[in-house]
Amino acid sequence: MARPRDPAVDRAVVEACVELLDEVGRAGLSRAAIAQRAGVGAPTLNRRFGSVEEVLVAVASSRPAQPPLPADVDSLRGHLVAQLTRTARAFAAGGVRRPAAELLAAAAGDDRVQQALQETLAEVRAEGLRWVERARAAGEVRADVDGETVLDLVTGAAYYRLLWRGEVLTEDEVEPLVDAVLRGLR
Repeated sequence: MARPRDPAVDRAVVEACVELLDEVGRAGLSRAAIAQRAGVGAPTLNRRFGSVEEVLVAVASSRPAQPPLPADVDSLRGHLVAQLTRTARAFAAGGVRRPAAELLAAAAGDDRVQQALQETLAEVRAEGLRWVERARAAGEVRADVDGETVLDLVTGAAYYRLLWRGEVLTEDEVEPLVDAVLRGLR
C-alpha cells in the first residue's frame, strides 16, 4: 500500500518555485532546482509534477494568505479601494512582484496555468461583481455599467504597472485611480 501524499511536500515545492521565480525567473526554472530548493528528491517531485509547467499550475492554484477586507466597507468605492490597496500591498511585498509577473507571463503561454489562476481568483472577482450589482441597485453607478469592465479597469491598472512598467501601484495612487474610474460610471 502506497504511503499517503504529504501536503507539506506540495507546499514546499510551491514555495520553492515562488522563490526561484523571484531569483531566476521562469527561464531559470528547472525541476532539479525546484526539488533541491524544496528539499525533496527528484523522484518525489517527478511523481507529483511531471513538468515545470505542472509546478506552475500548482503555484497558480495556491492563494497566499491575505488579510481580510475591512468589515465596515459600505460602498463600491470602499470595496474597490480596499481590494486594490490589498493588491498593491501584496505586489509591494518582498518576493511577490517578480513571481507574480512571471506567473502571469506563464499563464499567457499555458492554458492550464491561466485556468488555475482564474479559478484561484474566481471568488475575489465574484465578490467584486456583487459589489458592482449592489452599486447599480443603489444608484451609485449607471444601470448599464458592466461589472466585468469595472473590475478590469480597476485591477488592470495594477497589472499593467506590474507587467509593463515593472513597478507596483502605490497605496497613494489607489484612491485617485478608483475615483477616476467611478467618475466615468456615474
